[in-house]
Amino acid sequence: MVATVHESENVSEQRRQQPPEVLLGDTIKWLAGLPADVRPTSLPAQYVRIANTLARLWPDHRRCLECLEGLLIDHRGGRQGFAFDVALEIAGLKDYYETTVHPTAQTAWDLIAMRR
Repeated sequence: MVATVHESENVSEQRRQQPPEVLLGDTIKWLAGLPADVRPTSLPAQYVRIANTLARLWPDHRRCLECLEGLLIDHRGGRQGFAFDVALEIAGLKDYYETTVHPTAQTAWDLIAMRR
């Protein structure tokens, strides 16, 4: 079935009429559980969907790191990027995640230290 212009416009209008996303209860708990110096404020205020996604992925080491790296590095090309304060918050979350939540070896010396 071929969609007419009129049908396409209705779909676009329906998408725009969706209620704005809100922080989920689990996301609020996740944010509250983060240390104050790591807890993002601009990210959840400006990018609710991303905050909800990070809270959901936080326990999954591989997927969470992939998400954080994907937010910081433009692999698709041509993306505008985040405002400086939001980018700093994401970088801070990634650093905290790699050094405290799931320590990740950055060098061979880190691997040796982690085995002790």
